[in-house]
Amino acid sequence: MDEQPSTDRQTRAPRGRTPEERAAARARRRQQLRRRRLVALGVLVGIVVVLVLLIMLVARGCGGGEGAAGASAGEPSPTPTALRTPTAAAPLRFGAYGESVGGGLLLGLKLLTENRKDIYVHRFVKVASGLTRPDFFDWPAFLKQDIDKRQRPFEAVALMFGANDGQDTKVGDVQLNFGSGSWKAMYAKRVGGVMDIYLKRGVSRVYWVGMPRMGIGWFNKRMELMNGIYKAEAAKRAPRVEYIDAWTIVDAPATTYQAKYRQADGVHMTVEGGLKVAQAVLAVVAREWHMPPFK
Repeated sequence: MDEQPSTDRQTRAPRGRTPEERAAARARRRQQLRRRRLVALGVLVGIVVVLVLLIMLVARGCGGGEGAAGASAGEPSPTPTALRTPTAAAPLRFGAYGESVGGGLLLGLKLLTENRKDIYVHRFVKVASGLTRPDFFDWPAFLKQDIDKRQRPFEAVALMFGANDGQDTKVGDVQLNFGSGSWKAMYAKRVGGVMDIYLKRGVSRVYWVGMPRMGIGWFNKRMELMNGIYKAEAAKRAPRVEYIDAWTIVDAPATTYQAKYRQADGVHMTVEGGLKVAQAVLAVVAREWHMPPFK
């Protein structure tokens, strides 16, 4: 008989890997391991970055420290509540403070409120003072002591500083030249700090009155710069802090300096000039506190 070809397949024994193949496999495993480590490191770095950002946000929200070159962050104003309507039995407790230019405002407040039973105004003037020279008179320290000693704190205050602040000053051993970035940061922090003295103690309204135009050109420019700081710091704390623009109020309806509202030095206001600013402040007070107009 013819021999039939076998249908069985012979299985060939597996061939062992060559040294080159084993080396390539090891290289692939090392590469995969490096990739896993890089992915794990990336995830870890991402977690650390997120944690750092959260810590910074929390610190900023809590107020943090005051940077030497940073402006005041502002005391957050909660959602405003309706202000009460003062009466003769429970008059509005109102404080008013300032230097000598502010004294014109304070005199106007006295003249416009002295016959009213629904408001009590406490006034204090310190001539030649301001916020740049605490070595002469420390307004923040004084204002803290003044309100803390009161059994019934003010519900609203009017503040007017600035005429003596347009000058170089020193903070520690550091000289700050007027108008420089460091000077403006220092001044903004002090202005905001005074506002916050009252906000932290529950005062419902702080009316910050800016400086009027001055009769001396270079001095006028300095007051204009500082008014910008007052306005910006008040805006951070709105609505509990409001900026009253004496710059335009005193000379209105004119839009330039009017000597008839100034004393001979071109700086301090006459009685009429002070009354105009006081009327503007009290118009806001009457509107917000639901009171009859002051005349």
